[in-house]
Amino acid sequence: MTSNTNNGVLIIGAGVAGLALAQGLKNSTPPIPFRIFERDQNLTYRAQGYRLRIAEGSVPLRRLLPASLFASFEAACPEPDQGMKRLSAETNEVQTSGGGRPPGKTYEGKLYSADRTVLRSVLMSGLEEYISYGKVFSHYEVDDEGVVTAYFTDGSSEKGTILVGADGIRSLVRKSFLPELVPLDSEGRAIFGKTLLETPGVLEEASKVVLDGGIVVADAAGDDVTRLFSETIRFNRGLEAAKDFVLPPDYIYWVLCFRADNKILGDKIQDLTAGLNSEQSVQLSKDISATWHESLRTIFEKQTVEATSTLGFYICEGANFKSSWESSRSETRAQAKQPVTLLGDSAHPMPPVGAVGANTALCEAEDLYDALVAMYHSSADKIEQLGGYEKKIVDRAALAIERSSMGAAGFWGMRPIHQLKPALMWR
Repeated sequence: MTSNTNNGVLIIGAGVAGLALAQGLKNSTPPIPFRIFERDQNLTYRAQGYRLRIAEGSVPLRRLLPASLFASFEAACPEPDQGMKRLSAETNEVQTSGGGRPPGKTYEGKLYSADRTVLRSVLMSGLEEYISYGKVFSHYEVDDEGVVTAYFTDGSSEKGTILVGADGIRSLVRKSFLPELVPLDSEGRAIFGKTLLETPGVLEEASKVVLDGGIVVADAAGDDVTRLFSETIRFNRGLEAAKDFVLPPDYIYWVLCFRADNKILGDKIQDLTAGLNSEQSVQLSKDISATWHESLRTIFEKQTVEATSTLGFYICEGANFKSSWESSRSETRAQAKQPVTLLGDSAHPMPPVGAVGANTALCEAEDLYDALVAMYHSSADKIEQLGGYEKKIVDRAALAIERSSMGAAGFWGMRPIHQLKPALMWR
C-alpha cells in the first residue's frame, strides 16, 4: 500500500476490541497510522457493566499489547475463582455447588476476571494522543481514489484508508455498511450493578455465600425466569506491574436478568429498551428482589447508585448473519469495494452470555490486525484482505452466536430465535 496523507486506519469506537486493535497497530514495526473516535466524553462516561471473563481472548491480547502492558493487565485482574454455586433467592440456601468452568467453555488456558473500566484504562495506555472523544459518527463516503471519509455529528470529518466500525451493538457503521444484517430483540433485560465491600454493613449483612467467592447464581421462585449472577471482586493490590493504574475498591459485581415480559414487572415499565436512568434502575432492582432473602436484598439496598444501569440484549439469527457477511463483498452490492469493515459487537450482535462476545471480539482484533499488516507492510490488496478477515468473522462468530443463544435460553428464558422481532436499534 502506497503512502499518502490520508493513510490512516479510522477506528470508530473505543471499546475493548477497538483499543486492542489500536495497540497492535501502534506497536507494529513500522507502526501503522490510526485514529480512534469515541462518542462518549471519556472512558467512564456511562455504566456499561463491570466484570469481563477473558479466556481465549487473552492469547491475542498478549500478542497485541507490549509485554509490559500485558503484565499490567495480568496484575490488575483479580484472581478468578472458578467455583460456581446456585442458591435459592428466597432462602439463600445453596442448592448446588462445584468447581470447574462455566458450561460451554472449551478453552483450557488461564482465565482472567477483568474489571471493564480497569481493562479499558490499561488498553488506553499510550493511546491518549490518538483518541478523540465526543465524536458521534454520522456517515461515511468513499471517493473514486478509495479514500474513505468519516463524518461526525459535530460537523467534523476525517479521511483515511480503512474505516473500522468498532462502535458496539448499535453500530451506525454497520447500519450503513451492512444493512442486511438484522439485529433481533432477544427480550433479555439486565440490571448491572456493583456493591462496594467498604460500604457500611455490606460485609456484616450481605450473603456469606456471595462474599465467600466464586460465581453465585440465585434463582427466584416463579414461572418466569428471574436470575441473579454475582461475583465478589477482590484486587491483588500492591503488585508492581499494576502501580500505574487506579484499581477501584473491592466490590460485589452483580447482574439481575429477566425477560421483558416478566410478570414481576407488572405495568411499571413498558419498554426497558428505551433505557432507564441509574435511580430508576436501582428502584427496579429493589422491586424485583423485594421477596428475596434479606442477605441478598442487602446487595441491592447498599449498591452504588451511579454505577447501576439497565440494558437490553440483542442477537442475530444465524442464517441472516452468514448470508449478510458472505454476500458483503458481492459485486452486486454498492458497498462491495468499500474499504470498510466491522469489529466485535458491531459485526455480530449477541448477548454477553458467558463472555462469548468479548473473547470473540478480541480474537477478531488480532485477525484484523494481521490483515492490516498485510496491507500496510506488504502492499496486499486491501479489499481482498478485508474479505479474508470477514470470512474469519463468519467462521468464528457463527459458533459464538449459537453458544450465546443456548446460554440466553437459560439466563432469561429466551424464546426460539424465529419468534424474536427486529430490534429498535436507532430511535
